[in-house]
Amino acid sequence: MTIIFGLIQATPGDFISAMIGPETTQDQIDALYEQWGVNDPLWQQYIDYMINYQTLEFGRSPFYGEDAADLIIRRLPRTLTLFGAAFLIGYVVGPLVGMYLGWWRGTRKDKSVFAGGLLMFSMPAFWIAWLGIWLFNYNLGVFPSRYMFTQFPSFESWTILRTITDVLRHIALPLGSLAFVGWVGSMLVMRPNMINVTEQDYVFLAHAKGLSERTVMIKHAARNALLPVATQAIVGIAFIIDGSVIIEQVFSWPGIGLTLVDAVFNNDYPSADPIR
Repeated sequence: MTIIFGLIQATPGDFISAMIGPETTQDQIDALYEQWGVNDPLWQQYIDYMINYQTLEFGRSPFYGEDAADLIIRRLPRTLTLFGAAFLIGYVVGPLVGMYLGWWRGTRKDKSVFAGGLLMFSMPAFWIAWLGIWLFNYNLGVFPSRYMFTQFPSFESWTILRTITDVLRHIALPLGSLAFVGWVGSMLVMRPNMINVTEQDYVFLAHAKGLSERTVMIKHAARNALLPVATQAIVGIAFIIDGSVIIEQVFSWPGIGLTLVDAVFNNDYPSADPIR
């Protein structure tokens, strides 16, 4: 907390400047500085900062024009929806693909998908997002590339089904881009684990018993190969959270990540404090 306060004080400018318009008088500017306590001694600002943080009184966002706590509460479910869906997709699809690649090791499918996975895993999240926009929005025109829903819908009636469909179309690209980070990483972990497990004695014993390939692959090999993937999923949470900030910015998804970026660039400390 103290470090964050120090960083805020060291940042050039202040959030009051975002509230000042061309017609704002000097008296109004002085009143704003007095209202927000910017002119108070540094020790007093520090005490007020700590008290407000502990009581969740972050103040009013000058950029968004509403209470910062209410803003975070309203936008948090949108980020959790994007993050939760991406995590589930990433750590269901990834291990499944890795399981088959490890079982088919050395085949053309294994080599091509594994090489493609290594290439895509080395790319930053924003590049994957831009690639998705270029392919599915610019060329194919299938999915929208911005916002959570249509900003200016027509005057014709919007049913619940149409609203849900509109949200699903808007979430497709950011969700796909974010889930891609998770499933490629889990696939690259699952594949070598699967290869290692298939060389164990209990797998050879299962083959000797005459069990089907599917039974041996799923019940005997994949079950044991999943243990390191479960551990890696904890690390993957951090990667997906980090990627969500970038993805929300690229697609203008109105979540916590976009709020943080907007707050930082506009010196909106009340909005940035609860996120940091």
